[in-house]
Amino acid sequence: MELRQIRYFIALYETGSVTKAAHRLNVVQPAVSMQISKLEEELGQVLFERLPKGMAPTAAGEQAYHLLAPIFQEFRSARERIENFGGRVAGQLAVGVIASVSNNALSECLQGFCTRYPDVSMRVTGGYTTDFLDMLQVGQLDIAVINQPRTRSNAPVIELMSERLAVICAPETGRGLRAPLRLQDIAQHKLVIPSARHGLRSILDQAASDAGIRLQPSLEFDELKTIEDFVQRTDFLTILPPIAVHRALRAGSLKAVAIVPEMTREIVCAYSSRRGLSPAGKLFVEELRASMTAAMHFESHQDS
Repeated sequence: MELRQIRYFIALYETGSVTKAAHRLNVVQPAVSMQISKLEEELGQVLFERLPKGMAPTAAGEQAYHLLAPIFQEFRSARERIENFGGRVAGQLAVGVIASVSNNALSECLQGFCTRYPDVSMRVTGGYTTDFLDMLQVGQLDIAVINQPRTRSNAPVIELMSERLAVICAPETGRGLRAPLRLQDIAQHKLVIPSARHGLRSILDQAASDAGIRLQPSLEFDELKTIEDFVQRTDFLTILPPIAVHRALRAGSLKAVAIVPEMTREIVCAYSSRRGLSPAGKLFVEELRASMTAAMHFESHQDS
């Protein structure tokens, strides 16, 4: 069994497609198929079921992944330590970032990080907190930038930021609001808020429950960018962390209005307790914290 076969197998397992695996590995599709066939022949097991729309792991494939993924991660960690010997920063990072961070602060972070550390290759995935915690557990991610989990998790976390949530609306709509707003007042307006898949929604629902009310939004969207665009064009209100829309706030196309009592969410960086954070991972966390802090500096002048 060769390391290349393991790497190709893990890529195919995690993407579910020869095309996507080849793209991740930067190789041609026949190379992926050939290495998987060799591995199956060597192990005497069929690892994937060939389906019309992709590849699904068999029971043997599932078992192989859970055994081989940790071994591959250990190899990566050892390689990074050797590559970073003498102060050089190199390696690979697989990072998951929730939308309220990736929509705005992430691009500034990556621009600075990639300029300073060109020998680090990155794969960035968007998604949801619960999914990212599962991906950390099986080795698909090195770092997950998420809302502070409300349920117990085995993944250690590094605090990045505590942020107040605010009412976000079009400037014309905001001029008719008297700040600060109570949840009871907000509930009287037309609302568009994230769906239950978002960690943000659980924060909103808990705050509403504490206030003795129930939020009944007219619209729910999974995509925060869709909420941002919709609110700019209508008289709807939403409740979001200002960092999720800080560019629009800075441009004056949205307005943030304070809420009382304050609602906050904690953004953290979770990582594997078994693998720890690589040198590149630690530097990425520092870069992201700086970018998020800079993005939030403007919010203190807008939220009123």
